[in-house]
Parts: sequence; C-alpha cells; structure tokens
Amino acid sequence: MTDRDSRLAECEPAVIERDAALAHLDFLKNTRSWRITSPLRFLMRLMRWGLTSEDRSRIMRWWKDRNRKQRIAANVKSDPTAPAKGGRVRSFADLPALRPLRSRKPAAAVNNKFDVICFANIEWSARFQRPQQMMRQFAEHGYRVFYVVPSRVSSGRQAYSVNQVLPGIFEVALSRHAVQDFYTEGMSDENVDACLLSLEKMSEAFRIKTAISVIHLSYWTPLVLRLRMDLGWRIQYDCMDDWVDFPHIGTALLRQEEVLVAEADLITVTASVLNKKWSAHNPICSLIRNGVDFSFFTRHCVPNNLLPEIKRPIIGFYGALAEWVDYQLLADVAMRRRDWNFVLVGDIFVSDLAGLESMPNVHLIGRKPYAEMPHYLYRFDVCLIPFRVYNVTHAVDPVKFYEFMSAGKPVVSVPLEEMKVYEEFVYFANSPEEFIEKIELGLDERALELVTSRVELARANDWKNRFDDTLRAITDVYPGVSIIIVTYNNLELTQRCVESVFRNTTYPNYEVIIIDNASVDDTRNYLRYLARSKPAVKVVLNDENSGFAAANNQGLRMAQGDYLVLLNNDTVVPKGWVEPMLRHLDLPHVGLVGPVTNSVGNEAKIEVEYSSLDQMEDFSDRYTAQHRGHVFDISMLAMFCIAMRREVFEKIGFLDEKFGVGMFEDDDYSRRAHNLGYRTVCAEDAFVHHYGQASFKKLIASGKYQELWDRNQAYFESKWGAWKPHLQRGSH
Repeated sequence: MTDRDSRLAECEPAVIERDAALAHLDFLKNTRSWRITSPLRFLMRLMRWGLTSEDRSRIMRWWKDRNRKQRIAANVKSDPTAPAKGGRVRSFADLPALRPLRSRKPAAAVNNKFDVICFANIEWSARFQRPQQMMRQFAEHGYRVFYVVPSRVSSGRQAYSVNQVLPGIFEVALSRHAVQDFYTEGMSDENVDACLLSLEKMSEAFRIKTAISVIHLSYWTPLVLRLRMDLGWRIQYDCMDDWVDFPHIGTALLRQEEVLVAEADLITVTASVLNKKWSAHNPICSLIRNGVDFSFFTRHCVPNNLLPEIKRPIIGFYGALAEWVDYQLLADVAMRRRDWNFVLVGDIFVSDLAGLESMPNVHLIGRKPYAEMPHYLYRFDVCLIPFRVYNVTHAVDPVKFYEFMSAGKPVVSVPLEEMKVYEEFVYFANSPEEFIEKIELGLDERALELVTSRVELARANDWKNRFDDTLRAITDVYPGVSIIIVTYNNLELTQRCVESVFRNTTYPNYEVIIIDNASVDDTRNYLRYLARSKPAVKVVLNDENSGFAAANNQGLRMAQGDYLVLLNNDTVVPKGWVEPMLRHLDLPHVGLVGPVTNSVGNEAKIEVEYSSLDQMEDFSDRYTAQHRGHVFDISMLAMFCIAMRREVFEKIGFLDEKFGVGMFEDDDYSRRAHNLGYRTVCAEDAFVHHYGQASFKKLIASGKYQELWDRNQAYFESKWGAWKPHLQRGSH
C-alpha cells in the first residue's frame, strides 16, 4: 500500500463521520423549527450578503406565477381542494362533486401508464357508443380516464367537479368564465384560461404526469393546444362524423376542426371517407372502425319477455331518432306491410316523424338503457339501418351494424359508402319496394351458415381489437426512448432502480438496455430474469468490467430510440420522471439535459424534504409542480442521469473510453457538447433520487479512488486544460 493509499484509508472513518453529520443536517432541515425560522435566516443573509442568483430566480418565479394567477382569478376563485360552500349550481344539479382530495395519492392513482383526458361532446350517460366503449376499454386495461364534458360546469366555486362513473373513469366538469354553445362557437380565451387552470389543479391532485388529450369535438381545440404547450399532453382527434352539414354545427367549429386536424399528433377516424378527407391534411391518420362488445352481446342476447304484446315478425331499429333517419322511407314500408310490426327504440330528436307515431304497427319505445339492447335485439327478426343518404351518413360506420351482426341477424340498410365493405353480410336497398323485398329475404333465411358468418364478423370487430389498434397508434406518436443502465454488483440498488423505472415510467414508448460489467453477486441472475420476463428489456452480460464509458457505449450502439437516456443503477425515479427532460430537449440549441437530485457535486443538487423513499415521490411531486417549465444552463451534467436526442448523440459521439472505470467522462462529454454549440441544461421540473458513488465505495476503501481520480483528471486536462471544481447552487 502506498503512502497515499494509507492516508486515504486513514481518512475513511472521517468520511463516514462527515456523511453522518450531513445526514443529521438534512434531518434538521426537515424539522418544523427549521422551517419556521427560515424567513429570519433569509433576512440575516440578505442584510449581510444581499440577494444571491438563486434568490433572484425564486423571486422571478414567484412573480410570474402570481401574475398568471391574477389574470384568471376572475374565472376560478377558489382552491379546488376546498369544499364547496353552497354556491349556485349552473346546469350541474345532477352531477355530484368530488369531495376535496386531501391525500397526495388519490384513490385510483395508477403507475406506469399514461392518463387519458377525453374531451367529449356528450355526457357519459347520454348513450353508450364509441366514446364510452373506447374509454371503458382504456379503463379495463389499467388506464385512468378523465371524461371532460362541455355541457356542465363545476359546482359551487370549485375549479373542477369529478364523478366516478365506472372503475377508472371519472366524468369531469371544469370551471368556466361563461357558458357557450359548444356546437356553434369556438372556445373563448377566457374559457381557455379558466379550463387550463382547472386542469392544472386536477393534474396536481391526481398526479397526472403523462396524458393524451382525446378530442371528440373541435370546440376544445384552443384548450388542448395550450395543454400540449404547457403540460406536454399530446393530441388525438377521434373523428367519428363528417361535421359539414351536420345539424346545428356552426362555421366556427368547422374552422376549429381544420386547425385541430393540422395540429393533432394523431387522427383516428371511423370511416374510409373520413380517412380520405383528413389524411390529405395530416399524414398521421389511422382508420379505426367502430365495433361491438361481443362478449356482452352474446351473453345477453338471450330469450326474454320483452315486447310480449307485439306479434312477429318484428322489424327492429335502435338508436337516436334524429335528422339522419329517413322517416318517410320507414312510413312507406310500414304502410305497405301492416302485417309486420316495426319497433323503434331510441330518443326522438325531430318533430316530424312522417306519421309513424300514428301507425298501429309502428311502436316508438323510447330510449332504453344500453344494458337492455341485447334483449331487444333478440326479439328482432330483421334489423334496419334506414338512414338518409348524404355526406353525413356516408361517413358513418354504424355501431349498431356490428351489434346486429353479433346476434347473426339479417340487416337491411341503405347503401352507405362505409357499409359497402360488408356487402356480403348485409342486404342493400334504396326504395320502399327494395326494402320490402330485402326484408322478406331476411325473414325467409334458413341457412345457419349466414348466421355463423355474421357472428364471426362481429367477433373479429370487438372493441378490444379497436383498443389494441388505437393503443398502437398512440404509442407510435411518441418518439422512442432508450434507457441505458450499466450495472456492476450492488444488486439491491439495481433492483430498486429497475423496479422504479417500470413502476413510474408513464411514457408509453421506451426500451430498457442493461449492460452488466461482470458482476459477481446475484445481479446477473436477476438480469436474466428481466430478459425473459420483460419484453422491453435487453440485457448484455460482459465477461469483464469494461468500464462505465465502454458499457454505456455498448448500450448506445444497441439503442433504437429517438431519445437516449443514460441512467445510473444507484438511482430511483419518481412517477413521470422522463417527460420533462424530453420537453426541454426541444428548446433552442439544447443538447443535453439532466434532472435535479438530492446527491451530486454541482448545482443540480437541491435541498430535499424527505428522509425515506416512501416520502420521495411526494416531495418530487411538490417540487416539480412548483418548478414546471423551469430550466437553467449548467456547465456539467453528471451522468447519473442525462438525456439527449439521437441526432445530438450522433454529432457528439460515444463516451471516451479512455476514462476507464469512470470519472470525468461526464465533464468531458459536456465540454464536447459545448464545443458543438449545444447547451447543457438542468431541468428543475425533473427529479431523480441518487444514492451516489455506489460503484466507487470499494475503490475508496482500497485506496485506489484517488489514483483513478488523478489519472483521469490528468487525461481530462490534456484535452481541455485545467479542470475547474464544480460548484453547489448558491455558492457562485
């Protein structure tokens, strides 16, 4: 052992004592008395030293937040977590408001999945078709759904009201400046500001980190564009109708739809007509037709006692009796075939039914619960789709068609453009005479093969299939992220790190690449387990310790992502950790970005208010919410966690492997980025817990740490000149 090694070994107890003292200091900073005396300490420091750069930064952040809140104070007057105090309810009498959320982890908090914020055009209970079916699919697959309705405002003075309608699905009403006609008017700037603040409050209360805005009506366009800019929520326009010539649609909404189509990250359409229309304006357009809850219909389309007084044959239809239904066609058929009974189930939205209401063989049943639809379907002998034929209906893919197919029923329909793909399963007819002829064919069917083929068509068009297609389309709009982790022993730390990544990464499109540097504990066994059980994980087991830089380079060569993240195995990530860093990479000239942390040797270190990992995520939520969007330039990013775009990496290149086991390769990489004109920045709204120096503790104990430090410092200085020690924040 050299003299230096001996001295370092003698210093080890002092290092341990120092660490214990620092830990005790952190404990004291978490006490109530420390917080109470904080203003006094600030005043004394101000009198002695003046304002630091950090003080100025905090004051500016406070001033900006204060001004922003004052601009929209007239729209939202109270804290959404405070109980409502009997204010007048505006069109929300039937929507119970959620009790104040006191917990930092509200019920239904979900890890490792993004949230769905559905901006709807109808209330949840209005009917049960594609909007409800798709949102229920998301909920059943573990995603939280916030179903925002325009027809209501939050009760009392709350920023938002929430009512759970199904497990994992919350119907939401937002505070607004004024009620608008959402089918004719565009959303006003005042309503955008009010809704934005409401959603920010809801996002904090429900710990929403990654979300996609699913739009059903273009009224919401200005709001979702702001949400994407402020919160990073991507936009999916799920277009189910051709709104041109749709009843009661204003030109303002049609103009907003054009903006929405041009700006959306993803457009999904239900019909090939809509696909042709909108794919010319946005190439990320996917045809995802409607479907059927096949299991539900096959379980419940069974013998029952409905319609006992109505004689067969029963010619049936269910759905909205709105302007797109051809009532004269129905009346002509019913008039000519009085021996048939026509059962029409649904709300009536028109005043002129062409005399159907007075015909003895026409039965207007009214709206019935979705749960009863299979019972009515069982009673139908032939099903009808008697729509008017024009651009609105040509763009319709009728949900009822798939539901009719699930029971193997014969269907007679007008020749809608979207139905032509199923011409072998449906009877097309134009005139009353043709309808009568095709209904007779349906009544005379005897071949069970027809029933079987229809049922199989329905089975292949289950809403679950539509959900799978939609999820793939959504995932594809998120650029891929490759997370590279290098391991060397320290199994317990590695497990904590990897488990936190899978538990708390809400970003939907990522892979994890783990390079092991010849660990001799049980690490390799654990990594083999991950490789066989986690499809997103790739593992490389090195035969020797190739060093930190070389192992990361192995991972970088394997990476498929558009974004590359280097993450130490002695870290623990909180929920939603990666998205803020990715957003900052879109800032001008930013090349590398890293988070703030509890343990690092420069300005990225912040004071933390937790003493255990159980408290860490709550702290992270509070800190990152207070600093949303804040970022500062930093001279060096430590590689416990950094992110970069692929094109930046391709210009900077691989890590310099001459640094061996490690140290100074992060200083070197930041310098190389600066030389190319890139900024290196620290994201105040991204936090990662860092244990620190887990791989170097044995080197410290053996006395080899300083030797490695000196060698790598000399190599660094041969490239860049004298190395400047890093500074903690506030020490400039």
